Amino acid sequence: MSTAIKAQEAPAPFQQPWRERDGRTVLLAARLAGRHGLHFPPLPPTSPLLAGGEIVEIDSTPTLYSFTVVHASPKAGKPPMALGLADFPEGLRVFGRLVYPEGRAPRIGDRLSPCVTQADDGLVYAFELRSDEA
Repeated sequence: MSTAIKAQEAPAPFQQPWRERDGRTVLLAARLAGRHGLHFPPLPPTSPLLAGGEIVEIDSTPTLYSFTVVHASPKAGKPPMALGLADFPEGLRVFGRLVYPEGRAPRIGDRLSPCVTQADDGLVYAFELRSDEA
């Protein structure tokens, strides 16, 4: 019986559509062969559309296009959660959680940065207000 521990493989981009790059979080999208634009999150490797495509890092600054605040039932005891649509200059619009400083409400046009935050079921990508916007 071998005591060697198998190196942990990185999750596939469709399972975890982000990477840490130079101390920042960048999102991963798919550029599909013969199609205009990007697809987020990347497609699973079993998708026939992925053939000839590539995974690309989105390393630009998105702006807040729209948002809403979801209020859970008082019985759940959870705080309100802001959700928004972030527009990237590459023409990609991504839906995700918003992480803002306490007391600072989201505003359309806010400059954002992708980040990773803890959710009930593990880590998820989100968008935080850029530090130069706070």
